[in-house]
Amino acid sequence: MTSEPCTVDTPLKKLVGEKTAKALAGHLDLHTAGDLVYHFPRRYDERGEHTDIRSLDVGEQVTVLAQVQRTAVRPMRQRRGNLLEVTVGDGSGGTLTLTFFGNQAWRERELRPGRWGLFAGKVTEFRGKRQLNGPEYVLLGEGGDGEAAANEEIEEFAGALIPVYPAAAAVPTWVIARCVRVVLDTFTPPEDPLPAAVRASRNLVGIDVALREIHRPSSKEALYRARRRLKWDEAFAVQLTLVQRKHRAAAWPARPRPAKPGGLLAAFDARLPYELTPGQRDVGVEIAADLATAHPMHRLLQGEVGSGKTVVALRAMLQVVDAGGQAALLAPTEVLAAQHHRGILDLLGPLGRAGEL
Repeated sequence: MTSEPCTVDTPLKKLVGEKTAKALAGHLDLHTAGDLVYHFPRRYDERGEHTDIRSLDVGEQVTVLAQVQRTAVRPMRQRRGNLLEVTVGDGSGGTLTLTFFGNQAWRERELRPGRWGLFAGKVTEFRGKRQLNGPEYVLLGEGGDGEAAANEEIEEFAGALIPVYPAAAAVPTWVIARCVRVVLDTFTPPEDPLPAAVRASRNLVGIDVALREIHRPSSKEALYRARRRLKWDEAFAVQLTLVQRKHRAAAWPARPRPAKPGGLLAAFDARLPYELTPGQRDVGVEIAADLATAHPMHRLLQGEVGSGKTVVALRAMLQVVDAGGQAALLAPTEVLAAQHHRGILDLLGPLGRAGEL
């Protein structure tokens, strides 16, 4: 491991050790410091606001924040040795049984009633009771009420908000949190992709602050600001990708399909039993202009059910046909395709039967 500054490209094996890095790569596909820093917590536990154990599903891989209520040791029936059963609760009335096989007296002394901890494992059921068999766990603090300062072993969980990460059985959440803490200690953030003027106008924190606060929030307000910035980045990246695709598509060639006076479209408009709405007319003008250019049109027409999107699409199709092209209307299901077919035939009337024998 190294104490030198790291970047998003630094391999994890240089930061957290080869064994842990191998587990992170094999189970969570995390290979670099950047991968880990952008592996955000899926939720946060608070001492005083605990996971509802009653909502856990059998077969679910979980991490719960709970308090030890009682322990019991009994001999195993099928083999020699004792079975340690630890009952934990979350304060909501729900309980979960932790089972440890073999003679583990030290664990009974460690998991004494009153201790708070994070417990991770797969939920199973035995005789109507939910349990975790041989779960991984880490205890929080030395006090009996969970409010004492975290000890050195679990220093990464200091503070009121405890990050719970998307994890794996072999890599529990506190191992991820410990690795994140190691990385952040020497992490040099990437250059902020958002200009300062944009951040100021949108009241967004810098990328360095956002990445640190999302993992180790100093307060709920700081967590909110970090989430807001990172969500903004995600939405901005999507929009930027769409704009780039549209820009590239604008360079592709296509045959212009300009409107033709006195053609099918004009005849269709003349026989419509109602007037187009202002919105239908406006978007029709924009679509007509796009179809007349020498580049492909890329548009998304949005509207409520029954707002007349099909009529708008049909008018665009008729413009293409007027210009000597062909047009097809696609539908996601056969039922919807049949409905469109009937509706369009009704709208076209005699214009839609010109090719019939």
